[in-house]
Amino acid sequence: MQDKKHILIVAPYVTFPDEMGMNRFIYLAKLLSAEFDVTLLTSKYCHFLKEHREQTPVLDNVNVVLLDEPGYRKNVSIQRLISHHRFCRNFEDFLKNYRRKIDLVYSAYPLIKTNYILGKYKQSKNFKLIIDVQDVWPEAISGPIAFFSTSIGKMLMKPITRYANKTYGYADALVAVSDTYLNRADVNHLPDELKSAVYIGGDFLFTKSTDKKVTDKLTATYLGTMAGSYDLETVVRSAPLCSENVEIRFIGTGPHEASLQALNHQLGGHVKFLGVHPYSEAMRMLADSDVALNAIKASSEGSITNKLSDYICCALPIVSCQKHPEVEKLLAKGGGIQYTAGDYRELAETLNKLAEDRTVLDKMSQVNLSLAKEKFLRERSYKEIEKLIKNII
Repeated sequence: MQDKKHILIVAPYVTFPDEMGMNRFIYLAKLLSAEFDVTLLTSKYCHFLKEHREQTPVLDNVNVVLLDEPGYRKNVSIQRLISHHRFCRNFEDFLKNYRRKIDLVYSAYPLIKTNYILGKYKQSKNFKLIIDVQDVWPEAISGPIAFFSTSIGKMLMKPITRYANKTYGYADALVAVSDTYLNRADVNHLPDELKSAVYIGGDFLFTKSTDKKVTDKLTATYLGTMAGSYDLETVVRSAPLCSENVEIRFIGTGPHEASLQALNHQLGGHVKFLGVHPYSEAMRMLADSDVALNAIKASSEGSITNKLSDYICCALPIVSCQKHPEVEKLLAKGGGIQYTAGDYRELAETLNKLAEDRTVLDKMSQVNLSLAKEKFLRERSYKEIEKLIKNII
């Protein structure tokens, strides 16, 4: 009997189900393990929770490897650069000394450096490389750090852009979470059969609990990280203006949580901070909402995010300020309403109108339910990734 082919999945930012995430790479590892010998390599440091994992998580039929790094408290910081440098150094040592035959590496981007290292070693190690683009670096840094959007900043970024292009060029095939990201990464103009845009998606459809209490107030929920790319201060400032009709909730945590909590207290405490929960529980809480808040700054380079996938898989109407053509086109199908990032009065007015006339919510929900079934459920959409992997392995 021939040995199974070996796939190494490299995903530094992976989140496990008990860390409030059902990550794309966890799902792929499980999916591929039915036919292949799969190793999932990630960091000992959980990026989302900002803490080190004390034990190696267990995934059925998947070998999990954790590499050490010191960690960091702020997403935009020198400490993060140092931490990633250490991780990449440990990753190169791991790869150089890895004695098992690797047939294919499926690698998350970012980090840039892990993919660059894989590109350097793929010929000597004789493996194929698929890069899965989750975010476009260095472009993504121009959102949190305004300086890099200036002419001087853009000039300083040019060497990193060349580095990124070289790294993208190592890929034998490309996957991305949106068409926008796929087009950016496709520096070699790969044939169509070697590239695919597949939304992050979700494992299940989530519906409201049968025992959910009907309340007079509209429930609007933000689920995710409280960090620099997200327009959450606007949400907190809107809360006092719609508090009679709307209850706003945040699920998750992040480096900006303390300052948001302080602002919320100053304005009367109208936003409920519900903390971090395991993925299934967080999604259940989200699904029991009336509206989902896609609060992303106009300067963000984010595209079809984890957050948006979760919202659509709950078939929730979405109130969004994300200025991205692909997102706006998706929500224009009828499942979303746009407001202007930074305009808390407009957001409050939008939520008040939805609370006063909820008939529109059912129509929006049906649109997103159809979208979820067609494009976001992984059981269907990830077959594209599986097909691409089998084509080149």
